[in-house]
Amino acid sequence: MRNICLVIILISLLSSCHWQEAKLVICLADSLDQTEHTLYDDTAALQQAIRTLDNPFGRLFAHNQLGKAHYYIGRHFSLADQITQAAEHYIAADRAQIDDPIYRGRINSCLAHISKQNESDSLALIFFIRANEAFKASGKDWYFAHTLLDVSEFHTCLQHYTQADSVLRIAQSYQLDNYYLARYNETKGLYFYEQLQYDSALYYFHQALHLWEYEEDKFYTYKKLMQVYLDMGNQAAALPYAQIIVEQSADPNDLVNAYYCLMQDAKARADIDKLSTYAHARQDANELLMQSVGNYNGAQTLLEEHLANPYPYRWAWITLLSLLVACLLLVIAIVLHRRYAVRRLQVAHNQIEDLSIGAQLSDIRATYPRPCKQWNDYNELKKDLDTQLHDWLSQLETYQLSNRENVFCTYMLLYPNASLEDLADWMHYSATGVSTFKRRIAQKIGIPTRELYHFLYEMLQSEK
Repeated sequence: MRNICLVIILISLLSSCHWQEAKLVICLADSLDQTEHTLYDDTAALQQAIRTLDNPFGRLFAHNQLGKAHYYIGRHFSLADQITQAAEHYIAADRAQIDDPIYRGRINSCLAHISKQNESDSLALIFFIRANEAFKASGKDWYFAHTLLDVSEFHTCLQHYTQADSVLRIAQSYQLDNYYLARYNETKGLYFYEQLQYDSALYYFHQALHLWEYEEDKFYTYKKLMQVYLDMGNQAAALPYAQIIVEQSADPNDLVNAYYCLMQDAKARADIDKLSTYAHARQDANELLMQSVGNYNGAQTLLEEHLANPYPYRWAWITLLSLLVACLLLVIAIVLHRRYAVRRLQVAHNQIEDLSIGAQLSDIRATYPRPCKQWNDYNELKKDLDTQLHDWLSQLETYQLSNRENVFCTYMLLYPNASLEDLADWMHYSATGVSTFKRRIAQKIGIPTRELYHFLYEMLQSEK
């Protein structure tokens, strides 16, 4: 048994060391993320942290660190375009339920963007709503306001125009920076575009275009302006935006749309060579787009399963916790039963002692129904009662009472039902004098007068 305990202690110490190492890795990743806005690049350390913490105890006592490790490794897989693996880690991070709502919001935003790339608007909306709720709980306006725009965008894509407008009204109250204002105008333009209100859509898209600070941020706006003009039949106005996208963007989705516009222009001008060139280029871009979308197909299934059953192992946790609670209740029941049994034995023992003491005193009373006259001399009393009350009389004498006081105490023990008048008669005192006598004895012993009999009786019990 001792060897088993030593092994358990050794395993616990080693596990504790590994836990500390894992937590230090996550602390470093957190620090880089929050202070330098960079991703911790030691993926091996992150994977080791996950292996260390991904167990029942880690999920229970280190769920924050485990969730963050999954989130950071998911980011690495996303950057490497390994979307299915990224989705697996984001889902694991979501299941960890990190206490910090910022991380919960980020994780759900990542899940939403995966759905968005696979053009699953309804799924993306669910995750963006969850992210928005988490960011709202964090109290961080920047995150909350930006996810309002995401929520509005996908309400619009799903033709929930009333909801999209309500969310946009909330988003309008935030005046953060040019980047946010550009996104707001872009989302507002999309809202009108989907309802075929092209003039309003153009106004807001142009507003967004003037607010974007970096060229790479403008490509989506270029694409939407191009589409609005094409839908309005204004090929000439759409063409410049298509040319900018072809020259500067590497996004296959943007390129597919831009080459379509250029093909329409070449067809209108009957330029067969240009039409052929644009068609081939569009086919190449479309293949890249299909390849990109294909990377998201496996992840899409995982996300749908996650929403349908967000906590697949909850039954195991419930079973485990139920067993632990049952074991705890069993232990408590055993302890209480043992205490109850000990108490019952003690009560039974006391009852037996009381019966034994009661029988002993009854024997004395049967022999001496009333005190003998010579017992007023304490030495004579001791001669008659020493056999039955030797230990009790010896203990009584330790209180340094007078012989007459010892006699009085003995009378009280043997004849508890005797009145003060009876005691006064036996002791040849007045009733008032006996009362004073009794009070003086109690004071010498150091107890209240009313407890004198119980004190004398308990002395007899203690001797047993």
